[in-house]
Amino acid sequence: TIKGKAKLTKDLQDRNGALWCLIGCDNIPGNTTGDPMKFVDYSINALNTIGWKEKFGWEMDREKFLEIGERIYNLSRLFNSREGFTRRDDQLPERLKEPREDTGWKIDEVDFEKMLDEYYSLRGWDEGGKPVSKTLERLQIEV
Repeated sequence: TIKGKAKLTKDLQDRNGALWCLIGCDNIPGNTTGDPMKFVDYSINALNTIGWKEKFGWEMDREKFLEIGERIYNLSRLFNSREGFTRRDDQLPERLKEPREDTGWKIDEVDFEKMLDEYYSLRGWDEGGKPVSKTLERLQIEV
């Protein structure tokens, strides 16, 4: 089933975008517990412990942390859009659309397109995959 996979993809991308700014690794203890947000909370606590608020004037919390990752993905998408990247480039390799030899499972193209629509909507992008002005304003990204 495709239910919830677009949101999971977005959430993990936002989480990882912010974590990778900290030079965090996906495979360190605490980040592989099965709870994708446990390491986020650990990282936020570490940032606040080392004086984040004193240095930047605001305390880090989960919402702000994930927004950093969201900004990263939107900035990347703006760059890619400027370079001509569109929905037609957001495709999976052909081999994933062919039945597996062992199980017969394959990606259903109709389901994939529905999931891509949902993902774009969750991201605040238009049907072509470009961030809309409302999203950019919310994230304080100037174009």
